[in-house]
Amino acid sequence: MIVLNDVARALRRIESGLLVALLLAMIGVAVYQVAARNLFDTGLTWGDGMVRVALLWITMIGAMAAGPDGHIRVDVVGRFASERTARRLARVTNLFTAMLCLALAWYSITLIGYDYADGTPGFGAVPAWICELVIPVASGVMGLRYLISSVKPPLAQALEEQP
Repeated sequence: MIVLNDVARALRRIESGLLVALLLAMIGVAVYQVAARNLFDTGLTWGDGMVRVALLWITMIGAMAAGPDGHIRVDVVGRFASERTARRLARVTNLFTAMLCLALAWYSITLIGYDYADGTPGFGAVPAWICELVIPVASGVMGLRYLISSVKPPLAQALEEQP
């Protein structure tokens, strides 16, 4: 169990590091683009595309890092149900969300395959399929996390259930 906690902690650090690096790069390129256009009537030809791709990556990695308990949820029924029923509803909701995330991961692989076959450009010399790799990876990780939370109750609930 300690090894799993260490791995989870290391993955959280990697997610946080990626988010910080991408955000800093995105802000840096965007500020440079604005300054270069307004002051020198020039800019990076790949700058706008890079900022768009960085936004996609930040969104997907941020959603992945939030985990099942960090997303917005509509739980009107769960608020008025008993604790046991609310827990069951949460498991069903998490399972449904897992299926959606895993479907997104699966079908985004098809999109990436089309972009790879067509040689669709992304930004600069980076092809679009590389820019889009974050979609199936993050969606797959989110799907697995939701699947785990639909099968296994959160740690706090598990501790409450112990005699």
